[in-house]
Amino acid sequence: MEIVDYKKRWDEKPVLRAVYADLYRYVEESLVEGNTLEIGSGIGNFKIKQGSLIKTDIQFSIDTDVVSDAQSLPFSNESFSNIVLVDVVHHLECPMLFFAEAQRILKSGGRIIMIDPGITPLSWFFYKYLHQEPVNMKWNPMEECFIDPQKDPYDSNQGMPTLLFGKYLEFFKDKFPSLILLEHSWMSIFVYQLSGGFQAWSLIPGRLVNHLLKIERRIQKKFPFLGGIIAFRLKIVLEKKTQYINQVHKLN
Repeated sequence: MEIVDYKKRWDEKPVLRAVYADLYRYVEESLVEGNTLEIGSGIGNFKIKQGSLIKTDIQFSIDTDVVSDAQSLPFSNESFSNIVLVDVVHHLECPMLFFAEAQRILKSGGRIIMIDPGITPLSWFFYKYLHQEPVNMKWNPMEECFIDPQKDPYDSNQGMPTLLFGKYLEFFKDKFPSLILLEHSWMSIFVYQLSGGFQAWSLIPGRLVNHLLKIERRIQKKFPFLGGIIAFRLKIVLEKKTQYINQVHKLN
């Protein structure tokens, strides 16, 4: 699908809008006060109630403020209090370059809030065999990575976020000691799948979607262990703690 196709599907499918409104509420719950940068804004669906929001994407659209590559951002140091990414990290060719840029442009106390595909026993089967985007659980962030300017922006590996904040979490912490992991949450256990996402079909009637989303939230809160088995998405919140890191360096 091209960006115009995503926009058309968004306008035609109220169930899809409700599902993403719920995802955006998860993002808003973690925002701190100050300016926000959205990476991969696409058709410009994300909104915030307070502070300014700058939308960036690697592709131009009328809803994008700045066209830029997330792995080389055109912003000065410590420019933003929040960086938001929804369904973006798994599309990045060299995500470690993005986190280096994010570390640079975040203010002390600022946050990176990301929601991406999460690989669990159930979601692995779905993503591997029933989804158009690949899952490569052999990806290794420790290997040297080079940006290909000809890369299709829709190329992806849905396994990257799970690997980076699971198997390779200690490597990430060593690489970016000022980015402290505040939250690692499994989410989206059934509603998104039944909605069909950006596909034309949906197994959920529009009148029931918000009710089902509330039930899903209650289940996720009461039985968090289920997330690591059946969830389809992963929420990661990182906070920049430069003052703490500087103090450690001075002590050493």
